[in-house]
Amino acid sequence: MKPSPRLLLIAGFFAAAPVVAAAVDKEELKAELIRTEADFCTMARAQGIPAAFAHFIAPDGILFDADPQKHRGADAVAQRYGDTRPGGVLNWAPSFAEVSDSGDLGYTWGRYEYRGTGPDGQPRVATGYFLTIWKRQPDGTWRFVVDQGAPDRPAPSKVEGPGPKPAEKPQS
Repeated sequence: MKPSPRLLLIAGFFAAAPVVAAAVDKEELKAELIRTEADFCTMARAQGIPAAFAHFIAPDGILFDADPQKHRGADAVAQRYGDTRPGGVLNWAPSFAEVSDSGDLGYTWGRYEYRGTGPDGQPRVATGYFLTIWKRQPDGTWRFVVDQGAPDRPAPSKVEGPGPKPAEKPQS
């Protein structure tokens, strides 16, 4: 039996109609990202920095200081954090979260603080900002695809050289 032109036209209309995705609750997704960051930080304190980063990185995730052209996912974590000294504590919290209209990408940024021991055995504290780009995985979890920290700039050292002269004492 030959399909009627009218049936073909109707079928073509439905095939060409845009697919309407379910509405995305961006506020709920932002809250999910903030909870994911909190879980990430909690795991870093409890199980160590390398374990937490290995757990939360996406298979295609990158760390810029681990040569993203060569290392992705767990391999990037091993390259970046493989020689992390035990006992260091990394704390952070997002100050801001945003998600895409489609609900499959998001980002967070905020402050971090690392306290540990440097290679010289002396206590070390490092602070700065972080930016994490998250991708929703097929199982619904969030995993980061980019994580980058920007350390605070050191305080300027004392400026030497000419400067304002002290006021002269009045002559009596």
